[in-house]
Amino acid sequence: MSLGARSVAVFAVAGTAFVGAGVGAPVAAAHGADAVIADLQAEGYNVNINWVNGANQQLSDCTVVRVNNPSSSPEPLPGDTVYVDVTCPNGLY
Repeated sequence: MSLGARSVAVFAVAGTAFVGAGVGAPVAAAHGADAVIADLQAEGYNVNINWVNGANQQLSDCTVVRVNNPSSSPEPLPGDTVYVDVTCPNGLY
């Protein structure tokens, strides 16, 4: 997966009730960023990635450190966007 830009908008179509406490929950860091983003998309959110570092890395190698949902709605509405802060290893081990 080639991302190129520092910010990538990923749009979702499906929608179910996920949000509540789950959007900002710490479990986001337990999986690769790609899985977290896919889960948010499956819940009906548009996802905007904020690259904290490592924008040239694969999302599966990265970690979501924060999910910001500026909407006050308990369920995603059409067009709701969440902002996902993603950090990746920089390759300097």
